[in-house]
Amino acid sequence: MSRVHYFQRYSQKENVATNNTLLLFSRLYNHSPARFEDFLNALSGDSNLTFEVGMQFAQQHGNCNHTSVPDGLMTQRSIKVVIETKLYGDYGISQLVNHLDSFNAEEVQVLLLLDPRQPTQSLMGKVIEKVKDFNHERHQGITCLATTFTDIIKHFESVLFPYDIELMEILEDYSDFCASMDLLPRDEFMMRAIVTGYTFEQNMQFGVYYDPIERGFASHEYIGLYKNKSIRGVGRVKKIVHAEYDKETKDFAIVKVLKGEGLTQDEIQRVIDIMHTAENIHGWDVYSGHHFFVTDKFEATDFDKQTKYPLLRSKFFDLGHVLELEELPNDKEIAALLSDNSWD
Repeated sequence: MSRVHYFQRYSQKENVATNNTLLLFSRLYNHSPARFEDFLNALSGDSNLTFEVGMQFAQQHGNCNHTSVPDGLMTQRSIKVVIETKLYGDYGISQLVNHLDSFNAEEVQVLLLLDPRQPTQSLMGKVIEKVKDFNHERHQGITCLATTFTDIIKHFESVLFPYDIELMEILEDYSDFCASMDLLPRDEFMMRAIVTGYTFEQNMQFGVYYDPIERGFASHEYIGLYKNKSIRGVGRVKKIVHAEYDKETKDFAIVKVLKGEGLTQDEIQRVIDIMHTAENIHGWDVYSGHHFFVTDKFEATDFDKQTKYPLLRSKFFDLGHVLELEELPNDKEIAALLSDNSWD
């Protein structure tokens, strides 16, 4: 017998994702406004925003003009959350700015960006700057927040009790829906193994890997350096930048940041050093037109390939699945665990 779902499937992706998320929110609110309040506050993360949902009760509380003291008050703050859902990170700044006209004079005003992955710091910086300008011009108090479907599931689960059987079933179905629509990426577990036969020693030495900017890549948290039928180095990617260097003027420029923030002086020097090494050892010009993947360092490992044919370009591994872990340890421990495993 086929399972009955709480949440619809097989519709236009962004619309159905938004509708199902709103339905999940409404289920929790109808069950308990207080726990919905806890959920929203958890979802807001480290922001200074505090949600107060539902009626607030007070006794013997004077009015704002201090002319009387009613025996009791029931009040409720006005809240508006405007949600923009994107499944591929393709937010349009102008569209988001237009959404700001949706707010009036609510006490709590939130523009919520919902995406399988957190927006880039560059995008969030641009949006927040636009929101600040809008707030200044229109005397509003809008806050821009971003969250993911993964975080919604995590924070929703955090406010449930063991006896909330129906809500648990609802959350399970929402999680199943998100998984079926590829809304729960596991970027934090993904390792991209890359053939580095010629550059392996320099990659290990400087903790940096580079690729031409025209060569695309899917999101990943780790890089594995492959050489001689084994992944022999692994490192967590802290930053990805398109950087360029002028040998004559010694001017170093970050053209674009794809992950993390700007480079430290140590990281800049390591990128410049590997640029020089690419030219001096291999005769390659990587002073421009390249992305640089910067780690703290690559840890030595020996995650060997058992089958006959070598890796030709790249391969993705889910380290959570490979190592049978729900949380990954530090890079040194990952390297040690990988050495005890192999792959086909």
